Amino acid sequence: MNGALKMNVVGTWKIKASMQWDEKTMGLVEKNVEDILADPNLDDGDKKMLYAQFLFTEDGWVKTLMDIPEDMPKEELDKLLASGEFELLDNKLVLEKKEWKEENGKIKFNSGVKGEVLGEAVDPWTEITENADGSIKFITYTLEKV
Repeated sequence: MNGALKMNVVGTWKIKASMQWDEKTMGLVEKNVEDILADPNLDDGDKKMLYAQFLFTEDGWVKTLMDIPEDMPKEELDKLLASGEFELLDNKLVLEKKEWKEENGKIKFNSGVKGEVLGEAVDPWTEITENADGSIKFITYTLEKV
């Protein structure tokens, strides 16, 4: 089911699947998180993002949340927080905040994309679509509610 969401996006979502480059097809294919994590050819840095969660708040924000790395020294965490670029929420780092809204029955988020194509301004508001199983398509991820 594409188009307008019939469910409430407010809440916490985790990554169920992600678009990954496939050398056989020379294109992007969707792979389940478990399969990606089991792939010995991907480095751990690429896999870390798959543990992210996305919190859609009632006041129109979608926040990307990550666990604080166990090996992160407290001084480094304090420095990150003092920079103002990150915040703590329920013992998780908020890596990024983007706006989301409902418009004409559709849920959209502000991708932050700027510029123009063929002289037309690019609309930074990208639609979030719902899948038949209740998961949602968000950027290159398929998310399921926690």
